[in-house]
Amino acid sequence: MVPIYALPDHEVVGRLLPGRFDIPVPDDEAVARIRTHAGLIPAAIEPASAPGQISKIYWVDIGTHAYRDWQHLFTIERLAQADMISTAFATTMNVLDVDDLIVDALMPSGFIFHTSRCGSTLLGKALARIPAHCVVNQGGPLQRGFWAAMTQDWQNELPDDALTVKKFRNLVFALTRPRLGTETTSFVKFISWNTLYLDFIARAFPEVHSLFLFRDPVEVIASVIKETTAVLVAKDWPQASFLTGKSAAQVQKMDDVSYLAHCYNNYFKVILDSSLANVKALDYHNLRPDTLGQVLKSGFSFVPDEQVIAEMCTQFRFHSKDDSDTSTFQSDGSAKQAAVSEKDRIQIERITKALLGRLRAAPKTLFGGNELSSRGAVS
Repeated sequence: MVPIYALPDHEVVGRLLPGRFDIPVPDDEAVARIRTHAGLIPAAIEPASAPGQISKIYWVDIGTHAYRDWQHLFTIERLAQADMISTAFATTMNVLDVDDLIVDALMPSGFIFHTSRCGSTLLGKALARIPAHCVVNQGGPLQRGFWAAMTQDWQNELPDDALTVKKFRNLVFALTRPRLGTETTSFVKFISWNTLYLDFIARAFPEVHSLFLFRDPVEVIASVIKETTAVLVAKDWPQASFLTGKSAAQVQKMDDVSYLAHCYNNYFKVILDSSLANVKALDYHNLRPDTLGQVLKSGFSFVPDEQVIAEMCTQFRFHSKDDSDTSTFQSDGSAKQAAVSEKDRIQIERITKALLGRLRAAPKTLFGGNELSSRGAVS
């Protein structure tokens, strides 16, 4: 069974709340409702299915329920299954063209990018342990919907004009708006392949620092093959050429291991090619309780007090994909290395070794790319 975070966001939310998004609310009415109801957030974007049609946004009112699940869509799922979402409606995507759509928006203090299975969920959940932090872990419409809508399912390049930037900023602000009355700071963790849009995201938010977490692709692929990811699900879609930087014909000839390796190598290239000063990288093995304060300072220019850092560090005791805090963390890097066949290891290293080595040694990589400990994090 494919996990919901690996599926298109509008398909997931549409199944959770059937019939609620069939007919869009008029834009002017929707804008008034969005501005006056802080609980309304964009849960998904349904890309237009034909030329001339307008993509739709699915809005749901989650009230003052905090983002505490390790995936944004799990929060929607949990509330929908408990019949706790009374208001849900669709609008056209044109509502994102409105100036000051979210007047009380929180400017994010940091963006988290990653290769997958490399500590990004741990970092997001550590930040989310503080009630003053609004942390969006792979927000539904940011995962696939926005990008699919703006590129016509990757038939076109992503537009880089002012209107597209405005749409994106309004979408992010609608997710990070304060709903609990306690939030003062926000962070957004993107899905792994959003790394390929890092330059666009950074231009849309030049104020925000970005941190890219990475890990030996051998270990990442061992985890992904065991439990799938959105990138692997997309292998048979037009999106796959964008993810790998290869033609559709080339992708069709790839096995899953080489396909994933090309995707991750493409991420490394984007980070290495970026000349933006506020983009940093971090090796998985250097995310630890004793480095968290420095990671936040160097990666996000964010300096919380020691008590706040201590509370965030309690997350390191638990498996980050267990929202109940009952499963304790156990390092599994050696097991992942052993799970990959020698043939696959050679293939992965042939594709990724050069850029991985450069990234580990790059000036933008925190701690000089040196591993501080053999004990890593769990994404």
